[in-house]
Amino acid sequence: MEDKNTYSLEELFENLPVSISELARRSNINEVTLARVRDGGVSRRDTANKLLLALSKIYERPLNLRNVTGINVQVNQRKERQEARQRGELAMV
Repeated sequence: MEDKNTYSLEELFENLPVSISELARRSNINEVTLARVRDGGVSRRDTANKLLLALSKIYERPLNLRNVTGINVQVNQRKERQEARQRGELAMV
């Protein structure tokens, strides 16, 4: 695959030189979860990071949430509320 600044999750899966089951094994992510993430479903940040680490090793280049598009990471609402409180944007609940 061509070396560039950003990649889409779709192209990473299209050019995947291993099977989905092998990717699941290498990333320690269930195949059903991988399929959901591949199809645009929400994933936890740690799941996205495990997937990107495995893909980085497969493609031999650094891949992360900053240079891969198409990963729908679940928002941690509790953490966002806590940070907003610290910034003074929310009243204590």
